[in-house]
Amino acid sequence: MSGLSLSVKRPSPGLMLCKWSIAILARLDGGPLCFSELSRGLRVSNRVLTMKLRKLMTLALVTHRNDLGGGYCLTERGREIAEAVRPLISSGVTPLELQEVLRCKWMTEILVSLVSGDLFASQIIERVNGISWKVLSERLKKLERFKMIQRNVLGTRPVRVRYSLETKGKLMVRWLLTNRQSLTEFEKNIDRNPTDNLLRLT
Repeated sequence: MSGLSLSVKRPSPGLMLCKWSIAILARLDGGPLCFSELSRGLRVSNRVLTMKLRKLMTLALVTHRNDLGGGYCLTERGREIAEAVRPLISSGVTPLELQEVLRCKWMTEILVSLVSGDLFASQIIERVNGISWKVLSERLKKLERFKMIQRNVLGTRPVRVRYSLETKGKLMVRWLLTNRQSLTEFEKNIDRNPTDNLLRLT
């Protein structure tokens, strides 16, 4: 499985990686909701929610339905993404954690590098081409905070630290490897037909 590290493609920020977008899609997965219901459920300001909904509507992932009392609902494309992330979210990975892994450069590469087993930071940096020590340290701390990786301090002199995947990290990697092709195809479709996405909203 370690040989698959190069096959994981991190989607571009223009796809669905703005903060809150996955959380909104996951929330609408249960059915149409009005603006106030979305705002209460996500605990986000009205201004931010308005901006994110506009972005998702531009990408033809969400639409506004007057026949539903002014409610927002998922488009067919939005439902595809919601269905894809549903198993991961139901397993304990929050929408915002998934969002951060997808949108932060090197996060997916770090997780996949640990599939083969425990690694020291020096080994991770050898496997993740182009990452700096500073950025690696920041990303490792964030993944540890998400409980996707574990930091194991060895009782050696000097002290050495080894990293391993937690259960959530293994679930995240499995999801990335399973969905890498559909994410890439969706990104290509968005880039290829930006005008079509807007026309579908009219």
